[in-house]
Amino acid sequence: MHLYVIRHAQSTMNIKQGGGANCELSPVGYWQAEQIPTFFKDINIKAIYCSPLRRTILTALPLAKAHSLPIILVPEMSEMFLEEWTDYRDYDWQSCSEIESVYPGTAFIETHDKSKQWWPVWPEDKRIVGARVQTFYDAHLAPRAGTDEHIVVFGHGQSTADLKRSANPGDKIPVYNAGVVEFTMNADGTCESAKVHTAHLGPHVSD
Repeated sequence: MHLYVIRHAQSTMNIKQGGGANCELSPVGYWQAEQIPTFFKDINIKAIYCSPLRRTILTALPLAKAHSLPIILVPEMSEMFLEEWTDYRDYDWQSCSEIESVYPGTAFIETHDKSKQWWPVWPEDKRIVGARVQTFYDAHLAPRAGTDEHIVVFGHGQSTADLKRSANPGDKIPVYNAGVVEFTMNADGTCESAKVHTAHLGPHVSD
């Protein structure tokens, strides 16, 4: 399996322009998202998984459109809901059906009960985030390890960092906005290679 882990493109919060817990992308972020399909131009993607937050969906949309693929929304890849981030506690999050309505072509992963909330229970710590990301990896990615499939996952700073460590324990590759971290996994689930790609971002490489 080739696993591509991508942090969302630059958001308005990343550059201190507000937007709150469910902020959107900055102008640079929208540009970064549009460049991601150029990296995958000659790659036959099997599936696109994505956090249900706005900034990650907006980052994934150009790639999904370019490859005519649905975006599978994964609650486990959500942003971390740290205790000091009370705006995540207080935000009026949309339901699963509302998100799917706003973004046609998205659908929550089949293992999530759409009658229940998808966002994490506040407050979380990094240990809890790592555990939920591991649950997703074990159930949906690890079984593909021995295949030739190309799988893309969009997340946030912490959830992508945790997913990288699930694929490659001890991984320390930097997580850049809209950068692509590629892992090649063998049949027993061991990472054979790991590398980060940022050339598609030109001068707009930021962590």
